[in-house]
Amino acid sequence: MRKTIEKEEVKVNESEVKKEFNLEEAFVLWRNKSKGGNFYLRGKDLHDNKIVGFFNTKKKNPNEPDIRICEINVDANGNETTGNEICSLWDSESKNGNRYLTGTTDEKEKIVAFYGKENEEARPYIRAYFRELDK
Repeated sequence: MRKTIEKEEVKVNESEVKKEFNLEEAFVLWRNKSKGGNFYLRGKDLHDNKIVGFFNTKKKNPNEPDIRICEINVDANGNETTGNEICSLWDSESKNGNRYLTGTTDEKEKIVAFYGKENEEARPYIRAYFRELDK
């Protein structure tokens, strides 16, 4: 079901975590700006389905996710609507101060995601992987 990526040592922001993971790409997201000036994320999952991500700018509780990822439904006329939430992500920080994301899918699969560099528009803003610790 998932697209397998070679096993590699992953470090936060591709340079820091020292535990090895089996990484299978879950989705990629690019940062966009709405006409109203708000930032949101748009991308594709591993099956090339369109997805959208929203930053939780009104977070009141640390248990609330920082980013919510939803599917995009497309009707026969090509009109898009936001569908069900498929993933929740929480901002995390490594001991060295690098930011990354952890979360779960709607199917309770663990996700680890890494930020790209904001000035590199050709690269995804967030690249997420299914996280499975080596046994």
